Amino acid sequence: MSEFAALFKQGKSPEEFINTGTPEQIADLRRWQALLETQDAAIEQALAPARQIGEGFRLLVAAEMWCPDCHRNIPPMALLCQRLPVAIAIITRDEAQPLIDLTGVEKVKIPFAVVLDATFTPRGLFIERPASVVNGGAAELEAYRRGDLLVETISDITALLASAQ
Repeated sequence: MSEFAALFKQGKSPEEFINTGTPEQIADLRRWQALLETQDAAIEQALAPARQIGEGFRLLVAAEMWCPDCHRNIPPMALLCQRLPVAIAIITRDEAQPLIDLTGVEKVKIPFAVVLDATFTPRGLFIERPASVVNGGAAELEAYRRGDLLVETISDITALLASAQ
């Protein structure tokens, strides 16, 4: 079994992961989840590029319930996996340390997601925040903090899935 497969196997479902948090952490994550659920048209548009993917894709995510970026990004990742044929497993940052060597990153910033194909071959990475925020300026960061860019997480991951076909 590959290291990616072993890490995926030890992961939790989104609900199991969420339930590891404190009541305050869970409430914060649920607030972002509720906000995301009001954006159905944007979600459908973001999912469109990956609608034709085949079975077997997986999303291996390193996250922690104390992390505000995880609160914002786990709901879009979980929603994507509910609406596309993509399985998801969430591990802790400590459990994700092998990802440093496996993916060649300097350190695991969370959330850290690896898109894996049916053979557990990595096909792309999502690290911490959507690309529009990472590559943007203060306005994008503020929009992200308000929750205006939740769908961007879905867009970034569907782009990785679509390019992996």
